[in-house]
Amino acid sequence: MIYVGGYTEQTSQSNDYQALVFKLDPNGMFIDSIHYNFYNNSTLISDFIEYNYNQFILLSTFHEPTANGNNGGFLVSLMDTNLNLTETKVFYADTNYRILGVYGDKSSDGHLFLSLAMNLTGAIFHSYLIEMDESFNILKQRLLTDNASAYQKLRKISDTLYWSINVLNNKYEIFDSELIKVNEQRIPERFTSIISVKWDSDSSFYVLGDHIESESGHSHNLGFLKQFHPIDTSGYLFNHWRLSDTVDVPAFFNGIDYKNKDSIFMGGIRNLPIVVDPYHFPQTTWFVILQTDSLLNMRWERFYGGDANYMMTNLIATRDGGCLVAGTRYDYMNNPEPQTDIIVLKLNSEGLLVGNNELPETRMHEAIVYPNPGTDALQIRLAVQHPTALLELFDANGRLILSQQLHQMESRIAVEHLPKGTYIYRLSADTGLLENGKWVKM
Repeated sequence: MIYVGGYTEQTSQSNDYQALVFKLDPNGMFIDSIHYNFYNNSTLISDFIEYNYNQFILLSTFHEPTANGNNGGFLVSLMDTNLNLTETKVFYADTNYRILGVYGDKSSDGHLFLSLAMNLTGAIFHSYLIEMDESFNILKQRLLTDNASAYQKLRKISDTLYWSINVLNNKYEIFDSELIKVNEQRIPERFTSIISVKWDSDSSFYVLGDHIESESGHSHNLGFLKQFHPIDTSGYLFNHWRLSDTVDVPAFFNGIDYKNKDSIFMGGIRNLPIVVDPYHFPQTTWFVILQTDSLLNMRWERFYGGDANYMMTNLIATRDGGCLVAGTRYDYMNNPEPQTDIIVLKLNSEGLLVGNNELPETRMHEAIVYPNPGTDALQIRLAVQHPTALLELFDANGRLILSQQLHQMESRIAVEHLPKGTYIYRLSADTGLLENGKWVKM
């Protein structure tokens, strides 16, 4: 079964949220769902942890809808596979604290290691670290106020040491048995705050992050590395994926996973809007999925979407060799009102869509043509598995008006001489590429 966590918001009542969980069968068909909140407080799911074979832990934050995020706390709930909340513990925060999220990990001894991302009134972000036993009783806790911090990707690496990533400061950090920081190391290769981690062993792991390639800070791409030690960065593997003229970032919650480490899936967002609320911005985006081997060499890349604003939140590898991709699709051209949907894609080991696809517009692409509509030029990106291609452009009457061989991953084709109108493009190659669609010149 597939379980998806999110929230719903009343469009007429800002900041009035209800936590949402729905259950799908292996083919993506809807089975059941639940909404819940804490005594009519706005409630959002922050993290979703597989606790054992038939139970999950939901970590949620709550606050009064009119309190601007204050007057709240967090919930630790146990949910069975039938979506029954069998146990919930409530933890209140001081009224001066605004809890922005709670994230956690289950260690081999069954304990929970949690980090609360908080904003103190009139202050910057701080973190509150907690260790809980199997009954959700607090064993240890510490408020970190020395510097701005927000911890995710938590892990208990021994009986006395805890590991995490400080996503605000882009560092690996280690805490002792009293949750006091004892070591730190900056993540190499200029990674920033959107970071995913997949542990390979007790000491090594893979990292996918928002990689800043240029000193100016304007170039965002998907960077991925293999770290061979929890804190020592003297040796690592590194690679990256990018488009030259867009902002490309990893999935917001988790973008890297595998069942077989020689087939690593990585996911992100191509063409992210740099605005306060990128989820609801009228800009075309794509899901992008990569597959690499264990040495981070790219095998293939594929794109999904391109007709609306797609924001990827999570990627999970599946036992059949494929993966699940979850996120949102904001259709800003929907008539009469814009519409946001939760979207889940099931992909096979080659990145092809499987199951019942109710949204044919999310079909897989191995090349993208943008901007669309455009004006004086076509930008064309070929997937890494297609080093060359033939571009053909037809007018509305089906006449071939442009034919050009492409020998680069990224190409810019000047079309300022063409009249305004709708054109049909076709991209083909002996490697199996066949993409076609409409392109509009404004």
